[in-house]
This record gives sequence, C-alpha cells and structure tokens, in this order.
Amino acid sequence: MKLSVIVPVYNEAATITEVVRRVLAVHVLKELVIVDDGSTDGTREFLRQLPPDEATVLFHERNLGKGAAIRTALEHVSGEIV
Repeated sequence: MKLSVIVPVYNEAATITEVVRRVLAVHVLKELVIVDDGSTDGTREFLRQLPPDEATVLFHERNLGKGAAIRTALEHVSGEIV
C-alpha cells in the first residue's frame, strides 16, 4: 500500500528543509507532493532544487489559499492513502 503525503506550503523557507527531510526519512512506500502557494521568501527556489525522485513539486503563481493547494495536490497523488 502506498502513502501519498501532501504538503501545502506558503513562505516556509525556515522550515521546509526539515519537513522534507523528516517525511523522506520515514521508511514506508510513499510519495511526497508539495504545492507552493505563491511563496515569496525563497521557498520556491529551494523546492526547484529538489530531485524529481524525492518529490513532486507544483507551483501556484499567486497565493490561492491552503484549500486550493490541497486540491491541486490531490489531482497528482497516486497512493491509496493520502
């Protein structure tokens, strides 16, 4: 069974590195789907550097809110559990 972990982010430059590290460290079959919701603090630049085998990263051009970020992520998950 595959777990899909969705992470909506907005201006999380101070915490995103640790969040990604902790999710990837869990030893279960999983995928990580991150949606940047228009960050302006460097979060986007960090996410652009993530290898595609570590996470699916999606970007909103402007801040649409947490609900919109979650809906965007849900369109890209493939796990049985989200």
